[in-house]
Amino acid sequence: MTERLDEHKMKYAVDTDKEAEDICRWAAARAGVIVVAPVVGTMTLMANEVYMIIRLAKLRGIKLSESAVLGLLGSLGGAFVGQTLATLIPFAPVQIPVGMSVTYAVGKVANAWLEAGCPEDLSAFKTTYEEARIEGIKMLGELKNMACKDKPLGDESRRFEVDDDSPANKKVDDLLRKVKGVLKKD
Repeated sequence: MTERLDEHKMKYAVDTDKEAEDICRWAAARAGVIVVAPVVGTMTLMANEVYMIIRLAKLRGIKLSESAVLGLLGSLGGAFVGQTLATLIPFAPVQIPVGMSVTYAVGKVANAWLEAGCPEDLSAFKTTYEEARIEGIKMLGELKNMACKDKPLGDESRRFEVDDDSPANKKVDDLLRKVKGVLKKD
């Protein structure tokens, strides 16, 4: 009887690493679809990344608030912000690879961060981000052809609620101001 239970557990056990990789790929494939929508594509891209991180957290049995997720995104710094702003360029050959590779990299960093116990210092994950972004670029063809790319990760039209005074909200406000500044120049 014990052997059957162990066999059942092995057969139906979730391979967390494989499932996390699938979530990252799914979100990256989805990013290639949504990023080309004028202006709202970048905001929807961020929503896609938030849902991806929340799904990765659930996979590991961790409950994250939206403000914690937005704080993680904001903590990725200038590279993330700059690359996200690049998705505003209304030229699909630029938007799609940037959106997909950045989303894949964010997923890989989030997964590593969750696996490490959600440490406050994210400096150790900057190398992970860059390596994963390059890996995402190499997988573009595969990601573009994923059948699940049209299936949303979550409610992409939903507005995120964060405390007005939270550091995460301030980082998001800063990002939005930068986005608006770029749009006004055009």
